[in-house]
Amino acid sequence: MSLSNKALEALSEHWAVAAIGAEDIKRADNLVRQILAQRAVGRQISFSFMEDVADEPFLERVTLAYELAAIEGLDELSRPAGEDRLLRDQSMAASFRAFDIRRLLPVPKGTLDRLFFVLQLSTVAYCGDRWSDLRRWYLEQEEALKVPSVASAEWDHRILYRLFDCWIRLFRKQGWDDLDRVREIIAGLRDDQRLHEENRLKNGSNAEDRAIALRLAALYNWAKATETLAKYILQGTPGDPFGILDKHFEAGIKAATASGDAQHEMVLRWLHATARIMVTNSLWWATRTVNSRTSDFVRSLTRREHHAMFELLPPQHAALLEQGLLDQAKTAIVVDMPTSGGKTLLAQFRILQALNQFRDDKGWVVYVTPTRALSAQITRRLRMDFQPIGLRIEQLTAAIDVDAFEEDLLTDREQPFDILVATPEKLALVIRNKKVDRPLALVVMDEAHNIESESRGLRIELLLATVKRDCPQANFLLLMPYVERSESVARWLAHDIDAGRAISLGTAPWKPNERIIGLFRAVADDSVRAGWNLEFETLTATEKAMPLHGRHRVGGTKPIDVPKSQVLAKNEQKGFGLQAAAMGTVMSARGTSIVVANNISTVWKMAGEAARKLSAIDEMPPDIRLVQDFLRTEISADFKLVDMLEKGVGVHHAGLSDDVRALMEWLAETGSLRILCATSTIAQGINFPVSSVFLSSRHVPQGSASVEIPPRDFWNLAGRAGRINHDSVGVVGLAEGTDRNALIEFVSRSTGALVSRLVVQLDELAAQGNLSQLSEVLWQDQWEDFRCYIAHLWAEKKNLDAVLADSEQILRQTYGYTSMRNDPEQRQKADALLNATRSYARDLAKMSPGTAELADSTGFSPEGVQKALVGLGNLERQLTASDWAPESLFGSGGRMADLFGVMLKVPQLQQDLGELGGKGID
Repeated sequence: MSLSNKALEALSEHWAVAAIGAEDIKRADNLVRQILAQRAVGRQISFSFMEDVADEPFLERVTLAYELAAIEGLDELSRPAGEDRLLRDQSMAASFRAFDIRRLLPVPKGTLDRLFFVLQLSTVAYCGDRWSDLRRWYLEQEEALKVPSVASAEWDHRILYRLFDCWIRLFRKQGWDDLDRVREIIAGLRDDQRLHEENRLKNGSNAEDRAIALRLAALYNWAKATETLAKYILQGTPGDPFGILDKHFEAGIKAATASGDAQHEMVLRWLHATARIMVTNSLWWATRTVNSRTSDFVRSLTRREHHAMFELLPPQHAALLEQGLLDQAKTAIVVDMPTSGGKTLLAQFRILQALNQFRDDKGWVVYVTPTRALSAQITRRLRMDFQPIGLRIEQLTAAIDVDAFEEDLLTDREQPFDILVATPEKLALVIRNKKVDRPLALVVMDEAHNIESESRGLRIELLLATVKRDCPQANFLLLMPYVERSESVARWLAHDIDAGRAISLGTAPWKPNERIIGLFRAVADDSVRAGWNLEFETLTATEKAMPLHGRHRVGGTKPIDVPKSQVLAKNEQKGFGLQAAAMGTVMSARGTSIVVANNISTVWKMAGEAARKLSAIDEMPPDIRLVQDFLRTEISADFKLVDMLEKGVGVHHAGLSDDVRALMEWLAETGSLRILCATSTIAQGINFPVSSVFLSSRHVPQGSASVEIPPRDFWNLAGRAGRINHDSVGVVGLAEGTDRNALIEFVSRSTGALVSRLVVQLDELAAQGNLSQLSEVLWQDQWEDFRCYIAHLWAEKKNLDAVLADSEQILRQTYGYTSMRNDPEQRQKADALLNATRSYARDLAKMSPGTAELADSTGFSPEGVQKALVGLGNLERQLTASDWAPESLFGSGGRMADLFGVMLKVPQLQQDLGELGGKGID
């Protein structure tokens, strides 16, 4: 079972923890956070607190209290769940807390003390659901993991050293070869046994011989259990390894107890519990009852050369084994999981299940991503993972039509695709125009919290409603971070009221990493002319960050080479983009930093100043060289991004081509970049963790104005700061600017439940007293997607009476209308929407024949289609068939300019072009 916050809270009542006292426990918590922050980012941030060796005995005493509480429940962790749940939870919670402290304690110098310390820390990590944090400790403490030489060691010590080597491999899991070496080590011990065992049992004393014999018996059983565990993690065999593991661990513990070796006995007890947890965390155990295709997938994950995967993160384990992600009776599942929690792997298991269910009908799956950039990343990931098992993955472009190549791809019956990756807009075209004549098995909607986005939320909601209506067999999997009470969304999409499931993992104790969040500002520094430095104020207003207090200096004087006047004038903060660039420059020393501004010119300015400050990369990654060559060839040898990349600085914004943006994301994903300077669109475009994130403003452009970034989007971006298996602490900063209190309130704001854009827009009308005039405002831009939704119904029915009769049924497919109809206080708004829908259907009937059909096939609104048709009709010289020939379109005197003039009158195209501009704020 997974660890709960309730179990952590109950821990304070345990006698050993209570004996420490509440004040000292609080002091220990503060010390742990301070030491962790100091070790993680102390070279970049000058914290006001320092480590004190005098605190070590105190922290050891607190660790002992937690470990005593954990030991009481070790037997429960070593058995199947269901006997004493409270004791089991106590052991997990106490291990969770003990690991927090033990990882910060110094590693002993003596060989045996060091070995047992590392084994103790590692087992505590597993028993407390902290194995991902243990991997980071391993990376930081390579010296502690060194295996002692066995050249002159006694036989029992030789076995111990070899077993230490085996368990280091089992804990770190660096790849198939690393784990397969365990088998070779154990086989080598069997050979050595014939050479060394007899001499070790000749000690001249029966009592000593007996003690050594018992010690060897314990070690032999430990070795057999180790071999069994390694084989299962690698191959998934034997199918149920617990009988063998229990037999050998119990025999080993019994022998160690009889030999009087308390330390050996205790380590075996911890390892017994750890072995069971390691098995149940493994990919093999989680998928043991699923189909053969899933087994092939797991086998390929464990055997791949880079980033081999053997076990599930705690939230993945909870979703698969405890909360029913693969329950075939559930047709709609909503997963709320913290950013970087491993949502993509969960989607992959559900995808394989869906393809298996629809195998006979050649069903297909669509993976919907909010941006082209994320589509490219997901496509790379799915191809890397699924192509070895024979699945075909295709990506649709984000263009506003389905081109000839995509038409062939969608209709190919000889080599049909299995998984399609697309944006919501492109999928809407595919579904509305019935481009695929095979059943849609599953819709995976990534970043599904965008359903409440002001710019795209209504489009996404109506896309899901269209899929519900046009593809009744389709199942749904929605992935989102930081969403409360998502059950209503699952019920809306499910085939019946009992077929929806919400899996919420966002409030579990496990976190991908710790996070420091704060405000940064420029401070005058008179040590040099026009000098200034950065100050970082850590915030404690949110549970999503480490509660550290104080203001701390970041970096040195003039962290980038601009004078004080550009960031501070008469004690007024200014140049927030430059301040953010300075933060990113300093923090890039520990890994990739993302620096976000809200306009393109500021992005280039930030990147230029960061590149000017940083030195050239000593050993240039070949990835960067490849990208530089591409930019020189495709754009220009003088393109300034080429030189910036020499310093490890990248740029990402909507003004760059799709290819260039994808390459920037790839470089950041591989860790080749020091800094990526970007506009706020990067919040929707990254699916990879970085070391730190800095924002020049909490506002983002929207049309000609600017709005506050939604809290959920902010936390989704902030959640990328810190990397699993790499950084123990991520850093997130916002420019303090001129309104510190508003920023603190913004960071402390909760994300709340999802709200339909239909409901929000109707609420706004009702607040203005204009609900009765809904039919008159339905022509406004914010209702464009809704008009397209009704046009789709018209294009299918082609009859006004049929559309009017079906109006309420088509509205009931939407989340917003369903929510309002089920709430007595909201039914007036639902009625207003129904009346406006019928009124708009009557307006569609008056439009030129074929308008709704053209809107359906192009994705434009009916009004946009009308404008295009009118524009074509008003051309001085009417188009003929010959005008569409390439030589006519692209030759001198061609009609391309005329066509551009017509198309730029279409509202959707005007909006897309407008998004490339905008003044933003600095």
